Amino acid sequence: MEYTLPVRVVTTDPDRASTDIINNHIFIWSPTVQLLAPDQTRYHEWNGAPRRTRLSVGYQTVFHDTAGHLTPESFKAQLLVGRGKAALRKKKYGEAIRLFDEALARHPHDRVTVEEAERWRKVAGDSGTIDTSWDMRRQVTTSPLAAAVERFAQTVAALPDSVLMQDWIGKPGPGDWQWYSDCLREVVLQAYQELCDFAVIAERERAKHGPEFNDTHRLLGQHRFAYREFQSLFVGVPDALLDKTPLRSERSIRENLAHVIMAEWWAYRPQILHALDRGRQGLSPEVVPATDTVAEHGEPLGSHESLHELLALYERLHLRNTQDYSDITEKELGIRSAWWELGPVELRFRLKRYIWHPRDHAVSIDKILDASGHRHTANHRFASRLFAGLGTAEAALIGADGFMSDRVDALTATINERADEAARLLSQVAAV
Repeated sequence: MEYTLPVRVVTTDPDRASTDIINNHIFIWSPTVQLLAPDQTRYHEWNGAPRRTRLSVGYQTVFHDTAGHLTPESFKAQLLVGRGKAALRKKKYGEAIRLFDEALARHPHDRVTVEEAERWRKVAGDSGTIDTSWDMRRQVTTSPLAAAVERFAQTVAALPDSVLMQDWIGKPGPGDWQWYSDCLREVVLQAYQELCDFAVIAERERAKHGPEFNDTHRLLGQHRFAYREFQSLFVGVPDALLDKTPLRSERSIRENLAHVIMAEWWAYRPQILHALDRGRQGLSPEVVPATDTVAEHGEPLGSHESLHELLALYERLHLRNTQDYSDITEKELGIRSAWWELGPVELRFRLKRYIWHPRDHAVSIDKILDASGHRHTANHRFASRLFAGLGTAEAALIGADGFMSDRVDALTATINERADEAARLLSQVAAV
């Protein structure tokens, strides 16, 4: 506990200093027990601590969210982990190992403590080296089309920029694309356009033959596009950058990503489905208690998962949300939803906020990457375009599972073929 000062922040009529702490460390459903660094970034947040949402404009009616279940023993266990993470950030690896070992020895049955202590002890034992977890060998997407695009994008990102304009080693594109298949750059843009062309065809066919493409599907399509662009930010990002805090008082990449996942599954989802259920029964709007959310979904994710684990979790939860929201009718978009605001808002507006949220945090993450000195290569940027094309194609199919499956399979095969060609190019480059 040396040099660790306990501070209790009063949230009722706070003074200026307390307000600064609240603004920097209490967001949506934030743990209220945190170990802070001198630069006002966080070493650790206590899982199971009481959670609150900052009291500010737009977040007026939900403040005391959950009481938590933090026992004295679990507090002490996580304090050891937090101190170990502080030592690790300061590159005091021996001290970090000692603290993590102490946490494991004293609290062998505390699952959260054991998982996190083991994760960070390995990093300390490797002198701070953190393995990159998301690349072309470990995928996070699940559908065949998304998996093909992800594999192609990750392979492109692994190639050096020097091959971008080299003669292409694969076959030329079909039809008029044969004239624009000279190099990697043109082949990537061709794949992007094929994804976008698929969306045009799918929307046209849906208009002719159904299923109907309504406003709910359009809103969820906008969110899918925002989600895929958000996902593309992490192409080429090493896990070692997840916990860097180059910007004073601001959250890390890990904290931003975990927050976005938590907000979509533990915050937006229960409120949207609760409002929808009450509206369908003709009942007035009512805030769903956060304790109900914890009972159904458990505590939000911790703070030690790898980038691959976080993105794979987000993929599963995002797809489930999209599926569960897609049967909301246009009329039901007018159902009123009670939550943080001073009065109920329409579900249509709630979905617009849902769309906006990952875009907001994408800006924060991009800013952190810049401040960390991370360089996006030209090929990283072209890989990102593939994710954008994927979001465009997928958006056209929301609410129409199985629609145009033959065309989806053909497009998947085409992109997998391009991924194979890019992989051959990568093996040639590696052999030089």
